[in-house]
Amino acid sequence: MAKYVGIDLGTSTSGLAYVRPDGNPEIVPNADGERLTPSVVYFDQYEGIKVVGSSARDGGDPDRTVHNIKRHMDDPSFTIEIDEQKWTPTEISAMILSKLKRDCSQIIGDIKEIVVTVPANFNELARKATVTAAKLAGLGVSRLVNEPTAAALYYAQSRNIDGRVLVYDLGGGTLDITVLEIDGDNIDILLSEGARHLGGANFDEILLEILADEYRKQNGAELFIDERQRRRALMLGEDAKKMLSKLYRITETVGNDSDGTARIELSRENFEAAVSRLITRTIMLVEQALDSLDLKPSDIDHVVLVGGSTRIPKVQQTLEKFFGFSPISCGNVDECVALGAALFAQKARKVSEVCNISYGTLAYIEDARTGTGSIQNSIVIPKNTPIPCSMSQTYITSEDNEELIEVEITQGEDSDPRYVDIIGKIGLEVPPGRPAGCEVTVTYSYDENQRVHAQILDEQSGLSKDVSIEYKGEGVLSDEDIERKTAYLKQIKIA
Repeated sequence: MAKYVGIDLGTSTSGLAYVRPDGNPEIVPNADGERLTPSVVYFDQYEGIKVVGSSARDGGDPDRTVHNIKRHMDDPSFTIEIDEQKWTPTEISAMILSKLKRDCSQIIGDIKEIVVTVPANFNELARKATVTAAKLAGLGVSRLVNEPTAAALYYAQSRNIDGRVLVYDLGGGTLDITVLEIDGDNIDILLSEGARHLGGANFDEILLEILADEYRKQNGAELFIDERQRRRALMLGEDAKKMLSKLYRITETVGNDSDGTARIELSRENFEAAVSRLITRTIMLVEQALDSLDLKPSDIDHVVLVGGSTRIPKVQQTLEKFFGFSPISCGNVDECVALGAALFAQKARKVSEVCNISYGTLAYIEDARTGTGSIQNSIVIPKNTPIPCSMSQTYITSEDNEELIEVEITQGEDSDPRYVDIIGKIGLEVPPGRPAGCEVTVTYSYDENQRVHAQILDEQSGLSKDVSIEYKGEGVLSDEDIERKTAYLKQIKIA
């Protein structure tokens, strides 16, 4: 049986690594001989096979092909319908994990338990969906770990770096910025910030626009008029992006089924000008992270690169200009998250994580100066609190004769209820005939997998209630669904 296995379930590609007997992590290739597996699933209409990976990516039928499913892991209503059957992001992710498990186990032996990575800015629903996806694939999750944290662990071992480190993780779908301190075998996370929909896929879309505009100029027609043609052109754009990280000028031949082809010359200079606003957004997030810690760029000892889009020269040049020194690349920036996850499974170093988002409750807050009040988001666990943790806040009831106390659990930083998410509720029945002003204590606990647990305690009666957060929506699987889908996924053929 394989020990110390880590999986990076990525937006564009996924990878599995394990720790060799000599203590070093190693990527395990899939059955297609690839070190990383494209996170794409194709639903074959003839034999019912679910194809995962490069073959799915090149399948050619967009109506039966699922890309970038990770971007929907936090959407409880999202489903994809194929052949009159609906599929949730959790189930699609489970197919990707199933291929990794099956292919890699042929090389390293049975895989039962893993550490799996998630973006630092993944919310409670997305984390829960990731754990469920692993369960559907027959994998137990010993720990969720943030992607930048896993990458930092790999850099710490492979490059032997110490001091205050900023991890710049620009992946296929998300940007994560993590600041941490490495001191020997100890890694302390100070802060994690992120942008949910800023990554390589956004760069690809811009290149697609460039190709479409130039084709329109040359041929007087649209490069694509349906999703199949658009997907084919998008893949050309993605390949062009990779080539422009190595060459200053390339030529692409593009076309559609009816209006001929066009030879389009692309330059690195024009591409970098087109994506400059996206790169600027990433630097703004870096500045925000440093400001939150009251740090200056000169307070950072090392900047390490994670994610395929950090290969873009302009990204590296912009970071070097901002910090005054060159960022460090381990070379395999697409693989270092999976490699770090394997090390995390081995517990090679002591890692102290932080809460990735604030959790609170809606409460009536009165201004002591004016005597006026309003319903506000009252934070119980602030963002970037070291975890695991348990924190409490005490509130008072506002009305006489309340017999039901309700607490709404929020996720977000803003005091305005309109700008936070309500992710759960607790209702506690209390004895009748009570006056206003009774104390109620709300306690939130945050575990190592960055999952939140909540309790409400009525101080007067001693009554309390615990709750596990439950999400509702077509894209959320119930316990019964999970049991049934696990059995079903074992029966279907995944290639």
